[in-house]
Amino acid sequence: MQMRWLLLSLLGACAADGADSGHWSFGKGDGVFDLIEAGPAPVGGSVDIKLDHRVPAYRVESYGGTRLAIDLAGQGTQAHVIVEGPLDGDGDKVAVGAGAVVAETGGSDDAKLDLVLTKPGVYRILAGTEDSLGQGRAAEGSLSLGVTCEAACYRPQLDQKSFVQMLQQSGVAGQLAKGEIAKLVPDQATADALGMQLDQILADPNLAGVDRFPLISLSSISTVRPALGAISAKAPDPDKVMTGELGQLLGECSPDRSLPADVDPRMPGVKYGQFPSKTLSPCQFAHAGKLAQVLTSLAAQNGSSVTFQGKTITSPRELFEALIASGHTIEVRNERMYANFLSMIVGDRDLIWPVWIDTGIALSSGDSFTIPVGHSGHAWRISGPVVNTRVMFYLGISGAGFFGQTDQRPAWSGTIAGYSSTDPELVYATADVAGEYLRRNRVERSTVAAGMPADGYGYVGVCNDSNAALEYATRGTITTFPLLRAKALDSEADLGDGLDDVMRTLPKDGDGITDPADALLRAVDMQPFPDGSPLMWDSVLGAQIATARRDVGK
Repeated sequence: MQMRWLLLSLLGACAADGADSGHWSFGKGDGVFDLIEAGPAPVGGSVDIKLDHRVPAYRVESYGGTRLAIDLAGQGTQAHVIVEGPLDGDGDKVAVGAGAVVAETGGSDDAKLDLVLTKPGVYRILAGTEDSLGQGRAAEGSLSLGVTCEAACYRPQLDQKSFVQMLQQSGVAGQLAKGEIAKLVPDQATADALGMQLDQILADPNLAGVDRFPLISLSSISTVRPALGAISAKAPDPDKVMTGELGQLLGECSPDRSLPADVDPRMPGVKYGQFPSKTLSPCQFAHAGKLAQVLTSLAAQNGSSVTFQGKTITSPRELFEALIASGHTIEVRNERMYANFLSMIVGDRDLIWPVWIDTGIALSSGDSFTIPVGHSGHAWRISGPVVNTRVMFYLGISGAGFFGQTDQRPAWSGTIAGYSSTDPELVYATADVAGEYLRRNRVERSTVAAGMPADGYGYVGVCNDSNAALEYATRGTITTFPLLRAKALDSEADLGDGLDDVMRTLPKDGDGITDPADALLRAVDMQPFPDGSPLMWDSVLGAQIATARRDVGK
């Protein structure tokens, strides 16, 4: 099988010879067309491309032996595709087209490559026409790029048992885990109970139960609300006043993709956080956090205003309107995934460690549906002549806000979009509601939640509640679970911000499920993997999800 792939790689790399196609050399199109970084390749999907004197280069990361099938289809024009890499470092200092070419083909309506990216690192897929990349002439026409990964498609992962055994050898297993529990669970009695559960696991030579630790019942959720849905992220400051021209506020395309420091000197290579994405373009990465701050400041109505192409902008809606009017495309996505509990990396591997919740919802098998807690939020992917980046909105430990999307999610946590749309009206509406929610959260943190741990995170809601509010206010549906906003808040006085009815309508799962069928349907909608997915790391979980899908008719 490996020999077959090697032969396919060689045949793909040499396909241009048989098609009488020109070969790429750096500088071939200078003064005729531009080569641009376009961000992540559409692995597992496809993207439509309109060249317009610019040839895009899409990034993909190989983890060593990554197998790709690339299909670039011309629409009334001959296609030409090039793969270059591995690029030095993160690829940010290597000009597009200047990397070592590992495969190239063109001169036909449908240019296909099957190849193995043997060495780990960042590669680029240059997607153009035979006229442009093959002959150095003008880059014009439309194409469709599809990319499929066949093997070694994601970063290696480390399971809970292996990680704990490694910590035991270092003598810090209990200390580290209990420290994480203390940070996430402010209720001392609950933290102590989880600590006792951990002690029992560590005392067992086989570490029985570690793959379901921590396991919390939905019925006891009120004591651990801050632990659920909590995603570590650098929060924007809603009090920071932002003024100036948008391009200047975003600054240079100079990304910092460095890794965090080690958690403990006794555990070299163990770091808190997630790997930075290497497939985002330099601008996508560098501008994400800065645009998130701009949007948060505008949403807070703290006196911030920015200018773009001569227009003064004072709200997220106005900014999105101005971008779309200037030729940008904005895709809004309702994203959901498993929350990354410990959020650690170990060497070059992602650590698998969710927080588990026993929903108490009975399945037809007789089991209680027990799943990793999910994280969700609304995300906006912006592309165009000036701004190219990705941001997300949700309620976090530090409050509601827009967050830059620059991390590479671990494969075990998954990421799906419950829905996505480029409809400008939905883009504007979700931006409006995000601002309303942010301002409401700032009021509630200082009133009904004053003095609570994490300013009432969990009591006034978690990430899933903020996501549900945006979804219900703009689409009239609710597809997230669990929703933890306290039912007691329904009796509080109206704030008159346009969200009073929305917040009362949201289910209050943390205070008891009143409609098990609806709760099960929402819990199923949060699962990020289809049945039989190779990314499903837990067979018992996979079987339960399959049963739950049958129970709800999905």
